[in-house]
Amino acid sequence: MLNSTYSKKTVLIGGIILSGLLPFLAICSYLIFKDLGFSKETQFYISRFAIWVSLLLLFLYSFKIEKQPFLLWKETGYPFSFLAAAIFKTFLKLFLAVFLTGLLFMLFKMTSESTVLNKALELFKKSYVLLFFTCVTAGITEELIFRGYLFPRLEVLLKNQKRAIIISSLVFGFMHYGYGTLVNVIGPIVIGLVFALQYEKYRNIKIVIICHFLWDLFLLILKTK
Repeated sequence: MLNSTYSKKTVLIGGIILSGLLPFLAICSYLIFKDLGFSKETQFYISRFAIWVSLLLLFLYSFKIEKQPFLLWKETGYPFSFLAAAIFKTFLKLFLAVFLTGLLFMLFKMTSESTVLNKALELFKKSYVLLFFTCVTAGITEELIFRGYLFPRLEVLLKNQKRAIIISSLVFGFMHYGYGTLVNVIGPIVIGLVFALQYEKYRNIKIVIICHFLWDLFLLILKTK
């Protein structure tokens, strides 16, 4: 019995580590093709597809190794009108949280100028297909990995909901370290906190997926104009 419990805990920790490691490797995958003559746009597509592959591998780990559903929390069904209202409320909370965070950035004169982000925006200006694909990828894969998979498993491991929310949001934020500024890490941490709280409240991953997609789409279109 003790060995069985230890084994389950080890498998659980392994999944938690993979949920951070696989997306990190996916994001860095473009480096492999950087010096092979691929265009910047192709490199960006490769890194996005790699994130989908990391999600697939995590699905396989949950089914084959953990032998349990990818989403530990059973999806709560809601009528369309309730879903629409929940999405609106979540989006509003996200807007307020980011707005207040932005005010703090201004107060402490923290810069959000990111060379990496600016280069990505230049690509998006040339290809709205790439922009849309990026938003779809972020909305679906990041919410499934960091909220759907990581957050509930951290709660099981730590037996503490608040710590699980904070740690999953920190991991999500530090996945954006590649943008090169502290603002581009803190911002996603705040976003992760909002989405984790809303996922815990509604127990419906579709709500946070749609909000994440719409938020990224809104911001990127705004920044490319």
